[in-house]
Amino acid sequence: MVSAIENGRVQLHFAVFSFNRAEFLVNCLRSLEQCAPHIPVTVFDDNSTDAATIAVLADIRQRASQNSLLHLVQPSVQSADPGAGQSKHGGLYHNMQLALDSLPDDTLMCTLQDDMQLVRPLTDEDVAAIQAYFAVAPNRAFLHQAFIKASELRRSQVEYDAADDTYMLRRARRSAGCFYSDICIAHVGRLRAVRWKFLPRESLNEKQAHEKFATMAYLANPFVAWLPSAPAWRGKQRTLALRLGEKYQRCGYYPFLSMTDEESLAFCARERTVLPVAEQCLRLDSSVALKQPWVYHPLQGSRWLKWLNSAELKLRR
Repeated sequence: MVSAIENGRVQLHFAVFSFNRAEFLVNCLRSLEQCAPHIPVTVFDDNSTDAATIAVLADIRQRASQNSLLHLVQPSVQSADPGAGQSKHGGLYHNMQLALDSLPDDTLMCTLQDDMQLVRPLTDEDVAAIQAYFAVAPNRAFLHQAFIKASELRRSQVEYDAADDTYMLRRARRSAGCFYSDICIAHVGRLRAVRWKFLPRESLNEKQAHEKFATMAYLANPFVAWLPSAPAWRGKQRTLALRLGEKYQRCGYYPFLSMTDEESLAFCARERTVLPVAEQCLRLDSSVALKQPWVYHPLQGSRWLKWLNSAELKLRR
């Protein structure tokens, strides 16, 4: 990988984790090329199997051979970790560890999944603010870079920190999101200093981060968002529950319209009482009107579908 170090300061490196979602991966990379063209990107494929995604990966491999800022790691689940693809997230955490181990200490690893998109230009001021956040205190290792989901606000208390220009989301019984998130900007050197190993569940990584680092802040001016109603996998499998949930939730491909430079400036200059909530700040590039708050997973809000999904996965083992 190309080092993301400039002038002795920690620099960003995007790590995109993907599996069997061709058009989503294309959209994610297109948004990176448009909004952050000078920042290195590595795509970590989780042994995709569908023909469309394999074709996209072949194109990425060809482009990477001519572009020093683009890299592809495939396949990423190695025989040294035979259980890596068995969790509900497939090989995500194996691949996140692979990304962490392959980056230099003076790097900020900005993790993305293929159903995400950069929605506004990432400016020098944005990067400087991120660098400044980590420079303030040595126990800061994670920073959240995505727009807040409206559904998160129902059970969360949001506090604004004017000193850092960040928000804190606090919620009792929250399994993740206070100290850690799979979507984050992570300081590679600080994780390596405590011998960090990604564990196979987000809640376990939340507990680990709570023990080792300060609370994770949320950028006041995020630049990344999840696409709503995206199709999903569980344990790299398509269960009946997922298929039913996708039909009920009208899952499909709903990319965002990127902010113009003027819109991005206005967004960043807004009053901080206006929270960066995706449903309120972003526009879909689609004629389909999705109900709000947006749904981000086919099983979201349905206990019986979650039960059916778990039962089917157990029967398949």
